[in-house]
Amino acid sequence: MAAQLKIYVVEDDPLFAKTLKFHLSLNPDYEVEIFSDGRKCIDNLFKNPALITLDYNLPGMSGLNVLKKIKELNPDLPVIIISSQHDVKVAVDLLKEGAYDYIVK
Repeated sequence: MAAQLKIYVVEDDPLFAKTLKFHLSLNPDYEVEIFSDGRKCIDNLFKNPALITLDYNLPGMSGLNVLKKIKELNPDLPVIIISSQHDVKVAVDLLKEGAYDYIVK
């Protein structure tokens, strides 16, 4: 059996995080871990996740700053922003910073 792909869900809304984890975990090839803030995610990058979903509005460290730090440490790691932020400029800025995609909740 192949190793599971590790996916990090960085989301401060516990209900949304658990819902996303549930749906992703329907695929037996995915191992999903939830982080309620960006610092915890960054501290666990050594576990080599295959993908990160990242909320834009997070406590402490903004999604933009988390994205920049992730890309500094691992430029090839795909990061999908999932946010309630509807501002097109914000989405474009995040994509320019290296986000793989931007999805509005």
